[in-house]
Amino acid sequence: MAVCGTALGQAVPETVFFDVPANLAVTPNPTPSTQLSAVAGYPVETDRLTLVALLYHPNALIHGPGPYPTVIILHGSGGMWQSDTIASGAKTALRRWGERLAERGFLCLMPDSFNPRGIPGNYSSRRPHHDSTIDDSVCSPNYERPKDVVAALTFLQTRTDVDFENIGLLGFSHGSQTGLNAVLDPSVNLGNYTVDYTNAEGASVKLAVPAPVRIPAALPFPRVGIFYYPGCGHFSYHGSPSSTAAGRYMPDRRMQVVMYHGTNDSLLGVSDPNASPKTGSLSPIKFTLASGAQAATLNLPNPFVQHHLFDLVNHSFDETTIEAQANWNTGLESADEKANRLARDETLKWLEFRLRRHGLTPAPDPNIPGGLLVSWTGRDQLRYRHQTSVDLVNWTQQGADIIGSGAALQQTVVLPPEKRSFHRLIFDPVPAPVNDVLYQSFFLEYADFSY
Repeated sequence: MAVCGTALGQAVPETVFFDVPANLAVTPNPTPSTQLSAVAGYPVETDRLTLVALLYHPNALIHGPGPYPTVIILHGSGGMWQSDTIASGAKTALRRWGERLAERGFLCLMPDSFNPRGIPGNYSSRRPHHDSTIDDSVCSPNYERPKDVVAALTFLQTRTDVDFENIGLLGFSHGSQTGLNAVLDPSVNLGNYTVDYTNAEGASVKLAVPAPVRIPAALPFPRVGIFYYPGCGHFSYHGSPSSTAAGRYMPDRRMQVVMYHGTNDSLLGVSDPNASPKTGSLSPIKFTLASGAQAATLNLPNPFVQHHLFDLVNHSFDETTIEAQANWNTGLESADEKANRLARDETLKWLEFRLRRHGLTPAPDPNIPGGLLVSWTGRDQLRYRHQTSVDLVNWTQQGADIIGSGAALQQTVVLPPEKRSFHRLIFDPVPAPVNDVLYQSFFLEYADFSY
């Protein structure tokens, strides 16, 4: 295994191997690709399905020894490796996320789901089909690849540098569909699961397939899912993609989910991106509404907390390069680049919000008699409210809301006559700039669509 470290200020990932749990493995196990079999240390054994992954570590000199909040990154159908070559390292967009998160103090695990199953590269345009060159069953995002999420959580549970209570998923396209299928709420169970399958006669028929993978109770469960441009039709795995009714799908109630799509993306299914209102299959919107309907039957909030729809933005917009700030909102910044920038900011603030532990440090204020100086680390783009109480029932906010920027924050509190006070932080992400004059026509609402 490679030794992790830093080079030129960038995180150097460690290569790790771990198995899909034996009780989830198919028979026979797929044969790994030739290039993976040649990787030093990879255990080529027919009785196990071993994944290869990159593990990005935070710098312990900056972020301490851990345990760290942890993010599992799930690559898209284009695969994980630059030029489909393991020796070339992760694709640029994925590598940027691994480095970006490690620099902020997150441990980041990025498993390759394709090469261990004998898929050397691109797996796009796959679907349930009688032709093996088209069929997706070897690594179906519905029922096969979600096993890799279980495998990743099992691996992370063995490590001492992982904050087990603060793990998240970050997925892209095929990886987003995988993540959504790995976290199905226990209230949803269609019983016999099928997909729309094209048979040898070219007809679409229902094919019985395995039921959704469930994360075992003994494993840590992801608290947040950030999913870039999933299709959400799932070949009718969760019932009709046109249905917005309860009972189809809902992410686990313990999660909060953020999702992104552009109106030029065929997976969103807009017939004419320039029309108003916008129509089409709109499977991701209907998927989210079905989740809301299911949540309503349980008297719960919809786990889909944000679904950002960007006007005239394409699939894989995150693979663009973010422009220098001087070029933001000018003709030098394309719609895809703008979406990449805005989604990056939203992703980071939601990961901070859901996965970061906060602690308050009190100390006497030397400048104010009876004063208490309370400090904490203000994470970037989180909004903080510092509240105090003398009885743990009635709470009073100290000062105005404070927006974090990654630096230490502090407030002075004058102790009450009881000389005792309790303190707590209430925090949430700064709202996305959907109403900002620079972006209000770029962020679309469900009201802009007809479904």
